[in-house]
Amino acid sequence: MPKTRVVVLTGDLIDSQRSTTRALYEQLDARLETLATRYNGAWSRFRGDGFQMVLQQADAGMDAAVALRANLIGSSPDDQRWDARIAIATGESHWTPEHALEDANDAPFIASGKALDHLSDSDEHLLLAGSDDAQQLLVRYLDEMLNGWSTNSAESVALCLDEPGITQARLATLLGIRQPSVHKRLQVARWELLNATLTYFRRHCQDTLLNRDAGADRGPSTETETQG
Repeated sequence: MPKTRVVVLTGDLIDSQRSTTRALYEQLDARLETLATRYNGAWSRFRGDGFQMVLQQADAGMDAAVALRANLIGSSPDDQRWDARIAIATGESHWTPEHALEDANDAPFIASGKALDHLSDSDEHLLLAGSDDAQQLLVRYLDEMLNGWSTNSAESVALCLDEPGITQARLATLLGIRQPSVHKRLQVARWELLNATLTYFRRHCQDTLLNRDAGADRGPSTETETQG
């Protein structure tokens, strides 16, 4: 069976024992299902508060990770903060939608799992496996941005990611607030900078895939593919 390029997200909930567990898990499951449908993938949960998702739209890894965290933070009750640690890895895999995730053991699945182990031993909540130093620094900035979001900011960003190109007037209607308040929320959330950063990661992944295909056309190479 030929391999195809996929992106794998492995994560776990942060401080889930302090949360209203059932409501949090229902929110997590619903969002994972939405993202898997949007980006042509599948998901599963494990070890209680752990989860894994694989997407055949391989350039959507960072979009999916940020969308998941934005939705969790934005859905948090007043007395709690819902969030997740997420490790992302991109690579070649034999996985297809007909196969269970529990049986997948290709390189991106292993890399994503190992990256999550690293996150569990640090204060960081987002990691891109196989990235270079510049990309790692950019991911750290992105992680700090998300960590600083209020519930209102995260909720607004989640809606923007759900409906690309959504207008502030539409957001105001969905949120039940005035349009100037929407503008303020997006400004505080650094939406324009976030959107540009996500565009960068998508293009980087697409460029990596194009370079790989070009290399295949030239013949075998002794270089190891950089994931990310």
